[in-house]
Amino acid sequence: MFTQMLAQTYNAQVNSGLVRIVVQPVGAPTAAVSDNAAAAWAWSAYVQIVVAATITDPSWLCGVIIHTAVVEIHNGDLAIASGAAAAEVDLAIFGYAGALVGATAPMTSMPILSQTLWLPYPIRVTGAPRLAVRVRKSTAASLAGVSLKVVLAEAVGT
Repeated sequence: MFTQMLAQTYNAQVNSGLVRIVVQPVGAPTAAVSDNAAAAWAWSAYVQIVVAATITDPSWLCGVIIHTAVVEIHNGDLAIASGAAAAEVDLAIFGYAGALVGATAPMTSMPILSQTLWLPYPIRVTGAPRLAVRVRKSTAASLAGVSLKVVLAEAVGT
């Protein structure tokens, strides 16, 4: 098993011609927003990104693409998880800063229109599980958050 993982890591990091990079979900991004009940820095409930058996088995979680922030200026964290509803396990947590353009936002703020956050090392995801996201943010109860897609590597070494 270790030899197989080492070979796949080599292929992902060095022999990258054998890797296909994809994003999920296909189509519109997933809204990762707070539930309007969580206090500052409290985790919201998980929101499904893709149902089980959607991603290729195995895949490697490489990062997330964050789209436009909504509701208010805030700092936040996104936890990408795998597993069935109510049994999710966090795989990675990404920090972000969400800014809005408009009369209520400082004009010096940089809006998130599309920003990719990469993991330093891809995380192997086996079994094609359901993927979900939850958010925590710096502001009090609101529906603030971002929309996102996960970046996956598929076909590593094939």
